[in-house]
Amino acid sequence: MANQHHFLTLKEVCFSYSGDREILSDINFSLPKAELLGIIGPNGSGKTTLLNVISGILKPNKGEVFLENKNLNHLSIEKIAKKISVVPQNTWVTFNFKAKEVVFMGRMPYISRIKGESLEDYEISREAMIKTHSLSLSENNIQEISGGERQRVFLAKALAQTPQLLLLDEFTSHLDLNYKYEMLNLLKNTLKKESLTIISTFHDLNLASIASDRLLLLNNGKIEKMGTPEEVLNEENLHRAYKAKPILINHPLFNVPQVIM
Repeated sequence: MANQHHFLTLKEVCFSYSGDREILSDINFSLPKAELLGIIGPNGSGKTTLLNVISGILKPNKGEVFLENKNLNHLSIEKIAKKISVVPQNTWVTFNFKAKEVVFMGRMPYISRIKGESLEDYEISREAMIKTHSLSLSENNIQEISGGERQRVFLAKALAQTPQLLLLDEFTSHLDLNYKYEMLNLLKNTLKKESLTIISTFHDLNLASIASDRLLLLNNGKIEKMGTPEEVLNEENLHRAYKAKPILINHPLFNVPQVIM
């Protein structure tokens, strides 16, 4: 049984594809509500796989994932969809929908087959597009907008789902510098106002340090270190995980570590 004070708990989670080598080994951690956890680590360390296990897309070969003290394996797909939304790293799609239609898909778990969609569903979708500065893209074909614009549309779709847990897989990878910080500020504000819990993978260590309340450093599928940015981003931890000797400085405004490789 998970601790009742924790919103999300992973206990001894292991995962491998088709009996091959373990991608994740003995993952144990807990999160309270309204925290942003950044997952960092070198390529192939298991970051995306860990997100997929937390979302329920992948089921662990061993161990358990608890959400609000309930085993994720015991929840229906519909119940999971009302609690967890995901923004993938790759947002390319093969269908010809307008951006506003993609965002509205976030309301599907709430739409009754008998009553259909409601005015509230449309209002929530529109508000999500306003928040993510994607309302001007409403009538655009999702295939014909830029990668950064699609990223904002898919973030709007995830927010329209009104989740309690938002999972982001390097969601800033296609965003311009100004939008990276705008979207992070949006998420931090949403986190505070709506008690939203966010887990995001990051390739950019400096952005992860600025954005995250805590960091989880993965190395070969295992947790190398978890703690505040100050506790995780030091020479010893980074050398073990990245096999490099970085230079660390302190951010003059945010007072968090910044890494120069």
